[in-house]
Amino acid sequence: MVAALFFLVGAKVTASAATQPVLDLSEWQGTITASQAKLLKGEVKGVILRVQYGSNYADKTFVHNVKVLKTAGVKYGVYSFSQYVSASDAKQEAKDFYNRAKAYAPQFYVNDAETNTVTSGTYAAATKAWATEMQSLTGKKVYLYSYRSFYTTNIKTKSGYDGFWLAAYQSSTPSGADYQLWQYSDSLYNTALKQSTDASKFIGTNNWFGDTIDKSKYPNGGHVLGEVVRVKVGTKFYGAKTKIATALTNIDLRVRAIKTIYTGTSNQVLTIYNGKTVIGQIRAQDVRTAYYSNPDIKKVKVIKSNGIWTYKNGKAQNHISKGTVLNVSGYTTWNGYRRFVHAGHGTNITSNKANIKVVK
Repeated sequence: MVAALFFLVGAKVTASAATQPVLDLSEWQGTITASQAKLLKGEVKGVILRVQYGSNYADKTFVHNVKVLKTAGVKYGVYSFSQYVSASDAKQEAKDFYNRAKAYAPQFYVNDAETNTVTSGTYAAATKAWATEMQSLTGKKVYLYSYRSFYTTNIKTKSGYDGFWLAAYQSSTPSGADYQLWQYSDSLYNTALKQSTDASKFIGTNNWFGDTIDKSKYPNGGHVLGEVVRVKVGTKFYGAKTKIATALTNIDLRVRAIKTIYTGTSNQVLTIYNGKTVIGQIRAQDVRTAYYSNPDIKKVKVIKSNGIWTYKNGKAQNHISKGTVLNVSGYTTWNGYRRFVHAGHGTNITSNKANIKVVK
């Protein structure tokens, strides 16, 4: 579970990021600051923190990080990288793990079983003994982490565990239906931590953290790659105190990457470019409330309660009722504002997101 480190500006993030990741963190990622923890809250479903590497080595950052994350409201579980040499040693490791973590009330405990260190008896028996001991100590869920090949060769059973966390670094969903959490990458760049980490995602409706995000609290989003937007004056870059230059709020900027993050009132963070130059990341709530230039938009639906009007040469033409779907064929500019061209009619309509929404 040791992640390689690299820095990436304007990384391409596509719609596959719609599922918030679960990060597993240890001293390899360093200490987490309070500001980083606040950002993480909107970026991840939760984190799983390493507590120890065997009984004799306590993770150097666990106590600090768990306190900071708890204060920020980030959900967390804990794991132990197992080094037991026998069934009795496995029980002792479980006790030490529990004693080091219990005061911080993790939501679950994980046995990271990926190295066969057993010298007496079998690894399978020791791994089961670990689970039996942990189940006797806590009423929280107890999970097993491993690779498929290692599990098949050395463990062979999930007896005593409440679920399975599978490590498989591949683009397609691994076969089998015996796992709930899939570690799919060891190098996913995280905006809050400014480094790459291991990343996992739950399969189906599984969620070991036991809660779901109220998406109604994050209504701002819906942007697509390649869309042209304008940014509100005074906007601060996501995760920073720096404001975007006022001159850049008066020109068209293009969306080159999108990441699903629940922050402020936004469900997206956008990486924006001026031509070929990356400007930075902003939240969807900081985009002006109009659709500007997206070639994929062919239809819009009227959502304003009292409807909208079509216009020609600045004069109102026809009233369109709420719920009506209109075909559009591009954009025009009137009085400094972008407006949709009403396909085949020679008129234009508002592009304000408060009045219309894009439909397929």
